[in-house]
This record gives sequence, structure tokens and C-alpha cells, in this order.
Amino acid sequence: MTKRTICVLFGGNSSEHEISCLSAGNVVAHLDKNLFEIVTVGIDKKGDWHLTKATPEEIKSGAWESLHNKDCILSPAPRHGGLLVFNKNGDVSVTHVDVILPVLHGKNGEDGTVQGLFTLAGIPYVGCGVLSSSLCMDKDTTKRLLAEAGIPVTEGFCVWRHTDKEAVHKKIEASFGYPVVVKPSRAGSSVGVSFAEGQAELVKALAVAAAEDDKILIERAVEAREIECAVLGTAEAPKASCPGEIVSEGMYDYETKYVKNTARLVIPAQVTEQEAETIRDLACRAFTAVSGHGLSRIDFFIDKTSGRIMLNEINTLPGFTDISMYPMLWKAAGLSYTELLTELIALAQ
Repeated sequence: MTKRTICVLFGGNSSEHEISCLSAGNVVAHLDKNLFEIVTVGIDKKGDWHLTKATPEEIKSGAWESLHNKDCILSPAPRHGGLLVFNKNGDVSVTHVDVILPVLHGKNGEDGTVQGLFTLAGIPYVGCGVLSSSLCMDKDTTKRLLAEAGIPVTEGFCVWRHTDKEAVHKKIEASFGYPVVVKPSRAGSSVGVSFAEGQAELVKALAVAAAEDDKILIERAVEAREIECAVLGTAEAPKASCPGEIVSEGMYDYETKYVKNTARLVIPAQVTEQEAETIRDLACRAFTAVSGHGLSRIDFFIDKTSGRIMLNEINTLPGFTDISMYPMLWKAAGLSYTELLTELIALAQ
């Protein structure tokens, strides 16, 4: 049997560069070597693309950047089914690729930009397409579309980086009051997310979010359980995993996720059968509504007071780190890490 060549693309010049490397190391380690030849391409923080033969551990640690061979890949090669490589001596060659598996998080990774590049080059790739990727990267726009589809979402509104801070404060008080969660509308891994209980904290929170994006989402803070559901398949026929729960003290932010690693994952989530079915149904409906493809992790809140289930966000390229919920949820369903990657590659579009 002829092996297919899979290009694992990772790194990037977003604030989620390190998380991408952690995910990619796991992906490379778990790909079925009996089925696939693996080409690894790392994007450094300047945005340059490099071929690398680094091990999974070297990819995870970031050591790959000092080990790559400095061959610069400017772009996929249109109509040639591969990657255009400029070598040190000036020679140009094409490295054949059957499928690109992007393990990129954040801007220029899961926002439709590289997906458009792959589409123009005619190379199949894993995951959501240009439209759903760009749509789901913008939390505000996603929620507007989902609300139109009758899917309950968290309450909030959007402002811009230079919106008058006093005007924002007055709008909060007139709509739902403090406390609020302030976040970049177009970022992931909880980067730039803050909690504000009053005007002074709001000003600081807006500055933190504005450092990541010029569009800022402000949401009513609720005392809620954080539930996640993994979706696999196509918009026509999505499959949802059992729900999992994130249990953490305080806000589940970047530091809690990846620095302190103090959050606890409960799989399956301790919810009623009816709640689990509702979450799975909403996850599939949301995936279809945004024209999802391949994979997404759908995040929900369950209000501890009212029991109301609300969709918080859709992540079209969820993490594949050692502590990531997406592969763990499918493992609980009997699908191993390696089997999951094989199925995702089979869904490449």
C-alpha cells in the first residue's frame, strides 16, 4: 500500500505559537507511520516557513527553531501538489504533499487565511474551510449567526479598540451590569481575557484585550459550569462526543490552562442525561450552522443558578496538547489519538 504524505504545519506568528508547538509534537508522535509519510514544517515567529526534521519533543520544546535546515518554504506550489522550497544554494524544488494537517492556533492559522492559501494551491487540508474558519475566529459574528439560528448564546456586545471607555462603562451598566468578562473577539487559548468588577478594572481589561485585537467582546459574567463537546465529521453529518467539564478555581484563562495547569478535566461531565443530550444536539446544530468540516470543539456554559445552557464559542482548530479536551473526549468514546488523526485526514477537503 502506498503511503500518503502528510504535511504537519505548526508554529506561526500568533500569540499562540507555543501552544501550536505543543499540539504539533503530539500529532507527529501519534500519526500512524504505517499509513503516512510525515513532512514537518514550522513557521517561526517572524512568519518564515522552514522544513524541519525535529523530533516530537524538539517540536514541543521549541528547539526545532535552532535545528531546522533553513530551507524557506514561501508557499504551497499551485498545481504542483506540494510545497515550493528555496534551498540555500538558490535551487528551487517541490516537496510532494497529499494532505496538509494544520496544527496552527490563532491569527493566520485558524482564521481562514492559510485555508485560503491551501485552497488556491489545490492541496487538500484537514479541518474547516475558509468561511467557517474565518467566521468562528470572530466570536461576536459567530454568536450573531448562532442566535439567528435559535441557538442560545452568552449575553454580550462588541466595542472597538478606541471606543470611549466611559461610553463602554455606561453601556455595561445600562445592559446587564458588572461583573463582566472582556476578551478579544478574534483570539484563542483565552489570550487577552480578563474579568472586571467595576470601571477601574474595565479600563485595564480593555487595554489587555486591545493588545490582541481591535474588536473587543464584553459579556455578562455568569456563575457557570464550563462544558466542552467535541464534534467530528461534516456539516451534513456531524458526530458529537459526550460532554466534558473543566473544573478550575477562578477564570479558566491562559495561565490556568498552560502555565499553572491547575484545571481539572472531568470526562464525562457530571450532567443529567437530558443536559448531555441537549449539549450534543446544540453542538451539532452549531457546527452545521457555521458550515463546519472535520473538527471543532464547542464550548458551553451551564448557569449554576438557572440551569440555562448557553454556547460560549466554537474552536475550529482545538488544541492537541497533553491536556487538551478534544482528543480526550474522543478517547473516552473509544477512538484512540491515532485513530482520530486518521479519520480527520480521511475527511480532508
